[in-house]
Amino acid sequence: MQDSIDNQKYPLPDLSYLRELTDGDEDAMKEIISIFLDEAPKLIKMMKESAEAKDHEKLKFATHKLITQLTYVGVNSIVPEVKLINSGSVNMKDLNERIERIILVIENSITYLKGLI
Repeated sequence: MQDSIDNQKYPLPDLSYLRELTDGDEDAMKEIISIFLDEAPKLIKMMKESAEAKDHEKLKFATHKLITQLTYVGVNSIVPEVKLINSGSVNMKDLNERIERIILVIENSITYLKGLI
């Protein structure tokens, strides 16, 4: 029951774009997912540390890379939020709260994607 509640709160990745990108090649899909699983935790850490340090240039770098990664593996529900941070983190009063929400979705997606490879 908890899984269905989590899936409603944190939508599962939509792998349709990845399937299209790889022409359905399972090995290629797994390789791209593996890259995401390796890179996402590093980018999450960089994003969080940059926000705490108010280093908006580093935050912009991390979110830019994250947008591409999220798009490939279909974590589309938070891409608009990450784009907002990428373009205007300096003026966000709720930046840390936004980042925490993004991290929760990414961590849920990581758990799901690990089960696919």
